[in-house]
Amino acid sequence: MSVANTGSQTADATDESVEGREPGWLASLMGRSDRMLTHLENGVILISYSTLILLIGVETIRRAVTGSQAVWGPEVALYAFVWLSWFSMAKHSRFGTHLAFSEVRRKLPEGVQRFLELLDCAFWLTVGIIIIVTSIGVVENQISMGQTVFGTPIPLAAASLAVPVGWGFSMLRIVQRGWMVLFDWQKLKSERIGFVNL
Repeated sequence: MSVANTGSQTADATDESVEGREPGWLASLMGRSDRMLTHLENGVILISYSTLILLIGVETIRRAVTGSQAVWGPEVALYAFVWLSWFSMAKHSRFGTHLAFSEVRRKLPEGVQRFLELLDCAFWLTVGIIIIVTSIGVVENQISMGQTVFGTPIPLAAASLAVPVGWGFSMLRIVQRGWMVLFDWQKLKSERIGFVNL
């Protein structure tokens, strides 16, 4: 009787030590990369939002007062929105909080949920590779032709670069999410609490 209890206690202790162990170098690297990517994404999003607010605010006031506006204002605002959109997508790719029909998934067994998450990651990585390769070709053409944003000296390639760079960030976030599905599922689930999905 006491031998069985000792074996059970040893198994429990082993399970606790596996769950409560210090994170390995890979987990530490993922944590540092998560913080770095978050800072970069937040920086791009903040700059894009600030540009939009400033341009729209100033041009609206100017149009109301003088009846005219800068011809380049709408173009620059449009490309600021493009940068904002792609980096917001990258941020939400990390948490899986983009627009999704997830209510059915939440009712499935945990193993099936994880499998579907990994399937999502594989799908989005494939789509991302196609988009990055295609959009880099567009940016190269714009550079070779010397195109600029209408009414400004800003290279059009700087605006279009939002697509491959934003998707590159999204792919890093998707890989990060895939890693969490495999090795840190409970943390990923807990991070989603409070986010609204359909």
